Amino acid sequence: MKCPKCSHPNEEGDLFCNNCGSSLNGEKKDWNSILLLGYCFSILFFSLLYIVFNYFFTMADVSWQTRNYFYTGFHIIQALLLFIIPLGIRKVWMRILAYIVLGIAALISIIQGINVLSLTINSGV
Repeated sequence: MKCPKCSHPNEEGDLFCNNCGSSLNGEKKDWNSILLLGYCFSILFFSLLYIVFNYFFTMADVSWQTRNYFYTGFHIIQALLLFIIPLGIRKVWMRILAYIVLGIAALISIIQGINVLSLTINSGV
């Protein structure tokens, strides 16, 4: 089946073009933009959630061990969700952009983890 938008040949039964992501059955909704927007909001949501939990842990004087256990679980869930979401993005350039954003978010998370480790080591606890 040929894509009506870019003329890329696709296999019979495909719902979207493998090249441009356009619908092959006449559906006009652009799911790529919706998925990319959802992906960006999920990164923003997890970043804000991290800041909120950090604030409340500081206010409640939670021990660093409890914080580390919580943040480890939090980062595992965040990483799983953030790696799965871009798989639904059909356009290659949008998927690449999503993984670049994911790489930046992962780098920030690694820097935060190193910062927590250095503070823990320097505190002598």
